[in-house]
Amino acid sequence: MVDNPIDRAPDEAAPVLQAILDTTVDGLITIDERGRILSFNKACEAIFGYEASEVMGNNVSCLMPQPYREEHDGYLERYHEGGEASIIGKGREVRGLRKDSSTFPLNLAVAQVKVDGRVLYSGIVRDITERKQAEAKILLQNEELGRFAFMASHDLKEPLRSIEAFAELLSLDYADKLDAEGQNYLEILMSSASRLRAVVNDVLEYSRLEADAGGAEEFDAGKVLKQLREELRDRLKETGGQVTMDELPVLRGDRVRFYRLLQNLISNALKYCPPERQPEVHVSAALHNDFWQFRVQDNGIGIDPEYYSVIFEMFKRLHTRDTYSGTGIGLAICRRIVENWEGEIWIEAAPDNGSVFCFTFPATTGMISGEGT
Repeated sequence: MVDNPIDRAPDEAAPVLQAILDTTVDGLITIDERGRILSFNKACEAIFGYEASEVMGNNVSCLMPQPYREEHDGYLERYHEGGEASIIGKGREVRGLRKDSSTFPLNLAVAQVKVDGRVLYSGIVRDITERKQAEAKILLQNEELGRFAFMASHDLKEPLRSIEAFAELLSLDYADKLDAEGQNYLEILMSSASRLRAVVNDVLEYSRLEADAGGAEEFDAGKVLKQLREELRDRLKETGGQVTMDELPVLRGDRVRFYRLLQNLISNALKYCPPERQPEVHVSAALHNDFWQFRVQDNGIGIDPEYYSVIFEMFKRLHTRDTYSGTGIGLAICRRIVENWEGEIWIEAAPDNGSVFCFTFPATTGMISGEGT
């Protein structure tokens, strides 16, 4: 039978428990109701640079730079007086203070424990310096890539205009002088120039999504969808398709980006529909915690689940250009728009082989617009 340290006598269990605490990866600190340090494991010594003996009995605020140091005692006081648990039972990112006076980012999670009727607090701390440095490096690289994409796409426009202009001149003035093979080459040239312009425009839009963030405003999602539906009127009439909706919420954010997101998703739904079928797109929204979850459901050709994780990548195409036109950037733009407001976007299967594109939007209001059908 395996020996359980919990079943041992207290004087035998204490060294075992201390050994466990000292070998954990995360720092573990215990303080009393007045904030005095009662325990400080080996990981804490490595993180903060203090020996346990140097901090035992001191207020834990000695490990905090300003303004966290002044705020700490206020947290405990408010919790004891009114039960305001602003930090108890929650994880958050704060800054720590090392013995050498350097500060660093750390994750802190605080829990309340009771031992023999005495209220104590345990804190789990983790140095996240490397993670924050990696995040900053990735952010810088993304900014540099965005600038490169913008400049490269912008610089491509001038020679592209020349190619298109001369291709048009050839078509107008010399098409009748070309044989069948030459006319075929000319058509390929014009088609390629047109596709390249679409790619350049989409890459430019993608690269500007961060820099050109619009101001926040309150807008009615239902009215936005009705405006989009009016824009698509000729296309819907041509295909016999329809775009319907439930009552949608009033939102606060970038109305133009929200419009662009719906435009991409609904245009795709209309495009990727079998020619023998009338396209049907339905938009709905439901409140989930602090976010509205939107669903854009279609009755199109659907997407194989194996591609769910890659469909939002740049230039990812599941069909040839001969089957369905496009640049392969539209859904990448959608993902970036949603991530800019800290939402999520994903795909679910729909009945009859269709797809449901889901995305979340911060719920700053619980209002329903009343715009439906």
